[in-house]
Amino acid sequence: MYIEQVDNRTLSDCSVLIVDDDASSRLVLETLLQDIVACESVSSGRDAIEYCRFKKPDLILMDVSMPELDGHETTALLRKKPQCEGIPIIFVTSSSTEEEESKCWNSGCVDFVVKPVNACTLQNRVKSHLKNKMRNDLLEKLIYIDKLTGAYNRHYLDDYLPRLVRDGLRNITPLSLVIFDIDHFKLFNDMYGHLDGDSCLWKVSQCISSSLLRPMDKLVRIGGEEFLVILPNTDTQGAVEVTKRLLETVYDLNIKHAASEFERVTLSAGLSTKQADDDKTIEYVMLEGDKHLYMAKTSGRNCVKAEGFTITGNESPIKATKRRILV
Repeated sequence: MYIEQVDNRTLSDCSVLIVDDDASSRLVLETLLQDIVACESVSSGRDAIEYCRFKKPDLILMDVSMPELDGHETTALLRKKPQCEGIPIIFVTSSSTEEEESKCWNSGCVDFVVKPVNACTLQNRVKSHLKNKMRNDLLEKLIYIDKLTGAYNRHYLDDYLPRLVRDGLRNITPLSLVIFDIDHFKLFNDMYGHLDGDSCLWKVSQCISSSLLRPMDKLVRIGGEEFLVILPNTDTQGAVEVTKRLLETVYDLNIKHAASEFERVTLSAGLSTKQADDDKTIEYVMLEGDKHLYMAKTSGRNCVKAEGFTITGNESPIKATKRRILV
């Protein structure tokens, strides 16, 4: 249902982020590329890092000489973020010395162009790297994307999650996991058939994916009707807010489910958080999330359980509330 769509991207579907502290230079680059690819621009390395927290460009054109953070320093910081490490970066430099060229390559760029920029050279290098990026993206999707739902699969989870754990330890940031289960999904399949069941899985997956606001947040199908949402740099309170939104959006899809007490498709979920300074293994965090999922399913469904929190939704439109669990 989904995998047939992954190779339809063209250059016009790609996005380029231009990073340059000089407004006229940004305008020149945008003008040269506007007929090829969509461009956005920022004026500093800090702004580029902030931009990439919420969006993931297909390519970055990075000026080398900038105040505060230069292009080399900005690239080094971006490369430390798992969601940014696959973005090709082309340096734009005013120096063509052998020393500067070596420094550019050592900083992790895929290419560089020299100012004043030759229009033909810039356009062709951007097109070449974007085409290569699209090929790599397609290969990654064929390996890591679940063919039915478009969510990531267990192969991706095995490769991606350990890197996030290391990143959290290095940056002293929490990592939250939310395990979802579609309520009464077997009954849904029995009542409506497996084709409608597959359609339901796809709709729920797309709904959840579109509700995740940061590139670093990932949806993984871990089996059947069970999904995992990975929320890096997110504590329990933050994960509760994200989960509340996901619960609401799936409820509001209003997919008919006559065998459910809610008469529509709903989710149950369990949430668990690994703090950077605790000794929990990621396997333990997964088991803890699974335990909370079981608690949610045995507590009336259409709710989320976490350590110290319950979020329930049983009205239309859903009204989620939070209360402290008395131990």
